[in-house]
Amino acid sequence: EVLRDVLAIPDGDIPDCTTGSFSWERRILGGKSAKRGNFPWQALTSIHGRGGGALLGDRWILTAAHTIFPKGVEELHKMGNHPVRRIFIHPDYNPKDEHNFNGDIALLELKYPVTLGPTVLPICLPDTTNTTFYMDGWLDSKKGDIPMVFSENMFCAGFLTVKRDTCQGDSGSVFTVLDTASGRWVATGIVSWGIGCAEGYGFYTKILNYLDWIKRIVREDRL
Repeated sequence: EVLRDVLAIPDGDIPDCTTGSFSWERRILGGKSAKRGNFPWQALTSIHGRGGGALLGDRWILTAAHTIFPKGVEELHKMGNHPVRRIFIHPDYNPKDEHNFNGDIALLELKYPVTLGPTVLPICLPDTTNTTFYMDGWLDSKKGDIPMVFSENMFCAGFLTVKRDTCQGDSGSVFTVLDTASGRWVATGIVSWGIGCAEGYGFYTKILNYLDWIKRIVREDRL
């Protein structure tokens, strides 16, 4: 049974998120496809071909800035062609600097709330250090265990000698961990960039460093 619980971030700034028992076989690029409902927070963007994102609450999508910039709202559709009301791109993101991926994070406010159910549920945001993770995406929608190395605003994950990583269609999808103590699925990273497709390490925006920005955007919308 899928349960919903309050996100463990103070002041109630972010909507409810998902707890529950989802299938967690170890799979990633080159393995078995994930089943419907394995990643109920996953969103599909229809910009530049394919891209991913994650549902926060019932009307926000968390994604990578590079998947939507510089397109406008009229070209953006999410979660079964749900129209987007507003786009918020982090001010540190510079699309003209191809060597600097700081701030590769964006929030999309949907015009109307989505209907939540067993296969459409929001992801949680991080508040503690987690260790067991899965990467969900649209290219193949795989899962897998990968060693992690952290940096200031990003972290990289992958194997140098094994093809087990994300690919181009996964950009904007989230890197998730299962907090076994609370049962929450937590988004800790956003697929940002990598070398080729499933080659060596992939690089992810570290969501923890942008929590204040996320909470501020959502809080201001509620005022």
